[in-house]
Amino acid sequence: MSEGPQPPPDDASQDAQSDSKLGTFGGVFRPTVLTILGVMMYLREGWLVGQAGLTGAVLVILTTFLITGTTALSLSTITTNIRLGAGGAFAIIAQSLGLEAGGAIGIPLYLAQALSGALYIYGFAETWVTIFPDHPMWAVILSVFAVAYLAAFISTKLAFKLQGLVMFAVLASLASIALGLTSVTTEPTFHNPQFWGEFQDGGFWQLFAVFFPAGTGIMVGASMSGSLEKPRRSIPRGTLAAVGVSLFVYLFMAVWYSVLADPASLRGDTLIVIEKAAWGELVVAGILASTFTATLSSFVAAPNVLQALGQYGVLPKGEFFAQKSDRGEPRIASLVTGGLVLLALSLGSLNRVAGLITMFFLLTYFTINVVVLIEQRLGMVSFRPIFRVPLFVPVIGTVACAVAVFVISPTFALAAISIVVAVYAYLVKKQLEQPWETVRSAMFVALADWAAKRIMGSQESNERSWKPNLLIPVESRAQIDGHYRFLRALTQPKGSLQIVGIRYNDEDHDDEEEEAEPEATADARAPSTGRSTLVGAPNTAMMRKVDGAEGRFHSMDRIAADFQSEGLFASSVIVEADTLLKGVEMSASVMRGNFFRPNVLFGIAHHYDQATTQGLVDISEEYDMGVAFLYRHPEAGLGHERTINVWIRDQSPDWPLGLRLSNLDLSLLLAYQICRTWNGEIRFMTICDDPDNVEEAENYLEQLVEDARLNRYGKTWVRSGNFMEELRRAPRADLNIFGLARDVDMEFLRKLVRETQHSCLFVRDSGHESALA
Repeated sequence: MSEGPQPPPDDASQDAQSDSKLGTFGGVFRPTVLTILGVMMYLREGWLVGQAGLTGAVLVILTTFLITGTTALSLSTITTNIRLGAGGAFAIIAQSLGLEAGGAIGIPLYLAQALSGALYIYGFAETWVTIFPDHPMWAVILSVFAVAYLAAFISTKLAFKLQGLVMFAVLASLASIALGLTSVTTEPTFHNPQFWGEFQDGGFWQLFAVFFPAGTGIMVGASMSGSLEKPRRSIPRGTLAAVGVSLFVYLFMAVWYSVLADPASLRGDTLIVIEKAAWGELVVAGILASTFTATLSSFVAAPNVLQALGQYGVLPKGEFFAQKSDRGEPRIASLVTGGLVLLALSLGSLNRVAGLITMFFLLTYFTINVVVLIEQRLGMVSFRPIFRVPLFVPVIGTVACAVAVFVISPTFALAAISIVVAVYAYLVKKQLEQPWETVRSAMFVALADWAAKRIMGSQESNERSWKPNLLIPVESRAQIDGHYRFLRALTQPKGSLQIVGIRYNDEDHDDEEEEAEPEATADARAPSTGRSTLVGAPNTAMMRKVDGAEGRFHSMDRIAADFQSEGLFASSVIVEADTLLKGVEMSASVMRGNFFRPNVLFGIAHHYDQATTQGLVDISEEYDMGVAFLYRHPEAGLGHERTINVWIRDQSPDWPLGLRLSNLDLSLLLAYQICRTWNGEIRFMTICDDPDNVEEAENYLEQLVEDARLNRYGKTWVRSGNFMEELRRAPRADLNIFGLARDVDMEFLRKLVRETQHSCLFVRDSGHESALA
């Protein structure tokens, strides 16, 4: 059970309780699908089919959605593993790889989003000039820019408010397009599709570079995380549904274009979709509505990224870009973005802007896939997303993005990568203060000596890269052999074990005395050695009498080798001391300076008396270690190694949930570690004194399971009444995990073992773990 004060709930917890949050459809699916089904579908897909033929166009579309789809899967994984803040993809990368990497890729991301505004303005203007051919193109472009920019400058919520109307316009235009295959208005003229085109305006990858912005809308869901009721559920579902629906629509449109127009017409008339639809007016309305609102969205999203880059000190004079108005609007960032869009409009064509956007977004998508690839390969305890994807997904996404960038333009790719590396080096030199926990520590560990030195010099804490590093004092090798499977379950796949065999200085003298000493006197000697012969416990005094010190620690190094063969870092050493406590304190002091210093003191509680158990808790507190004492039931042992009960003390009347839990973080982390190896399940248990507090306790446990990303493993169980009486009636488990109080009561621990009728693990936090990181 847990103890101690609870910190106030964080903003994310409070947001989750808001009644004004958006659901999957309105918050993710609708804005994402509207962004994807936009200017490219209306203005460039027909041109693509005319250039590449139906087969070539389908290959371009599938390549686009291969990259977009794998990135959407990776994005869904990472957004269900972190509490995403402002900045979209910048926040994702920065929270995982640090502000340096986030800033290095955040700048290309900002440029891509700003240039998207120019892309949508060109799309609007091309359509407008088709309707009003007497209007000069440059005048239309400047007018659209001025109206959209001023609207976004005045109200950043305008684009979102218009989405319902825009979706209706897009659906109406799609219906008109589909009916163009029928004789609703006029009899359509069908053509035999050209399956492979002549690629007159460029090769496959040049066409891909123009078309790829069709797949750049998947960031919308991530950027909306703060407005979603359940972001960890809505972002994967909404994003992937939008990608799937959009892919179907684009493939249908490719066939539609190929059968309703010949290649020459498709190449020469980028707005042929208006002519071939059943009601061209509806298509015009759809194009104008989608391109205008997309322009508004770009004028809102890009300044927010620029403001975030300035806020976290990524940009020189960052405080200038981070300024906000009294209403919280990023005014300076908006002005800079407006100037950049005007500059991009001078490029003179939609195709040129699209090519630049493609390169910048490919770099961003590449980095997102790399983030997921790194986190999956590191196998950290903190990486337990609600939505998990196989390793090949980020691998495919990473490789596809890298290949596409270099094939489109090797010169641009090398220049862009050089700039990203230079920005990263500059930001590393600035030594930015990290506002988030990152995975960099685990990455540096994997890079051996250089990485280890880098991490030891870092000011970051390691809550996200936490893994169990156990200090295990034993009095014989048999104690390790008897708990080998459990210790492996505690530490796999990335933990470590440092086994310390305690050889007593009076070993030889004790052996001579014990040959004549009755077994019953062992308890009387327990306080001096830390050993006792509790009911069900091994008789260590008899082992010493038979085997002696050398026999008890025979082949201790072999045990470490066995753990190493399981992929764990393990070491063993024998120390001489007067008592168990002195041996543990000596070992903890020596290992304190190690890179993989112990962070959990593991003990076999049924071998210890009251004084020894309390002494071990005192030592763990002095050396900043958590405590995990296993009290093994003499008959049940660890049972079937399937179920775990995690007991949480009654915290009524207040059940606050924040990033810091009340002596519960280590219990959750170790329960997760064991459950993964056992392939079992966890029950989160609590007993309330007052029945009126049951509902609040249930809500607390459900939110705890959600925030700790343990939905796959966890169930909740709440009852009211007398603790011991309800404990006897509680569902049985192979292992019960209880919080350990600062002042140990061994009789109470034994009582818990007897009442649960199974083994118990008593856990106390060090204060350096976080189950919600």
